[in-house]
Amino acid sequence: MSLKFEIYRDGARVTQFTPVAPMAMGPESVPLPSEIIFRDGLLVVNRAEEHPLGVALLWDLPGLGTYHLETTRLQHRDQPYNLNVELARSRLMKIVQKQEDWNLFDFPKAEKFLQRFRESQSLLADALGMLPESSEAARLADQSLAISIDLSEQLATFHGELLINRRRQSNAFVKHIVGCRVDSVIQNQKYKDTLSNNFDYAVLPMRWKQIQPEEHSFNAEPVDDWVDLLTRKRLPIIAGPLVDLTEEEVPDWMYIWEHDFDTMRELVYEYVQKIVTRYRKSISVWNVCAGLHTNSVFTLSFEQIIELTRLLVAQVKTLLPSARTLVTVKFPFGEHHARSRASVPPMLYAEMVAQSGISFEAFGLEFEMGVPSPGMFTRDLCQFSSMLDKFSTLGRPLFLTSLGVPGRATPDPHDRSEGKLDPILAGKWKRPWDSELQAEWLAAAYRIALSKPYIESIAWGNLADINPSLPAGGLLDDMLKPKLAYTRLQDMREQFHSWQRKG
Repeated sequence: MSLKFEIYRDGARVTQFTPVAPMAMGPESVPLPSEIIFRDGLLVVNRAEEHPLGVALLWDLPGLGTYHLETTRLQHRDQPYNLNVELARSRLMKIVQKQEDWNLFDFPKAEKFLQRFRESQSLLADALGMLPESSEAARLADQSLAISIDLSEQLATFHGELLINRRRQSNAFVKHIVGCRVDSVIQNQKYKDTLSNNFDYAVLPMRWKQIQPEEHSFNAEPVDDWVDLLTRKRLPIIAGPLVDLTEEEVPDWMYIWEHDFDTMRELVYEYVQKIVTRYRKSISVWNVCAGLHTNSVFTLSFEQIIELTRLLVAQVKTLLPSARTLVTVKFPFGEHHARSRASVPPMLYAEMVAQSGISFEAFGLEFEMGVPSPGMFTRDLCQFSSMLDKFSTLGRPLFLTSLGVPGRATPDPHDRSEGKLDPILAGKWKRPWDSELQAEWLAAAYRIALSKPYIESIAWGNLADINPSLPAGGLLDDMLKPKLAYTRLQDMREQFHSWQRKG
């Protein structure tokens, strides 16, 4: 079975088009494995099942940005759909859904958004009436979508401000709210001082690939140095993920066991035993595992993924019965499931972990975007807020253990990809990334995230532009000078702390 779409740009039918990060979308916006190609002037989504499907892909909105957007789910039919119209229809439906979820329909101060909503709605209605004249329908739909994207971001920000004020009034913020992830390989004293003197806690990865690069070697000295420093400074540490099973994090020597679950489990168990025993007196929270649901290295069944999660959490709890533990979800939009049937949709994994009796205290979430890699294409603030909302139903607090966007729009030869990832190919938020836009996004995303009552704290993903995970993704530049994002975050940190003092 297949879905077919016509695509229009500037009133003309597109005859040459390369879909970027295309995915078939099932119920609850879960990506599905499928074949998506542009052929004979049509975008074609091939999948065996007859169930309704949507499609998601990177879509440019001149003047507003380039985002990974999706259509509603549609019935298979011979006649092609108009992609412009279906993207506009989907975003209007999302606005209605979120207005209901956020209780904004009858909220007096939300009336100012109603006129823009009706304008977008009217344009879409006109587009639907013009479907036989496809190019005019697409032109009207493009106008509707542009209004809806802007409006949905405004609504997400407005709702965030409402809730953050409620948290403030009820004094519901925890003491340690603003953290940062560090790179233990960096031993520069200014880097260490900046972290330890200006943040409430540190996220200290225990990278298996770094600590145990060979099967029978074990070098934890850089981590030892950081643990000693942070302990002396009495700065709480979130350690981990202890085990991250995504491609970039698994030691090369482990690949030989990719089809041997029993041996892999024993080796993972042995590694976690060493790490937890070594740092048992110094760690506040153990981020036990991450990336298991991607199943991108080992061929695990769903049952084995859950079993391994249970085993690792139980292991930490056995060694340290009072330990606080996290289970981390990476790439929450689920692109890995579109690429591999072996992976598990991230929210399905989170729901199963929450319901399966595993004794952990909270979820961790990593959300970094802005590079052309699965799970990291650009989303708008409404998509970000809506994704966070999904965790509200799981009955556990949420720690954002890594949040980040690029600080430049060109490849960064000094990042972890060594310049292989070009941000401009992953979309843009409003305009191409730069240091000012990075700071603007940080401020908006932090306020939206911290408005959610189940989110405890947020750690920025990179302290400095020294081997960052994203191009220029740090709060400091490569000379360890503060960037605008750092200044903005410190201002917010002081504001949050002043609320706590008044509370």
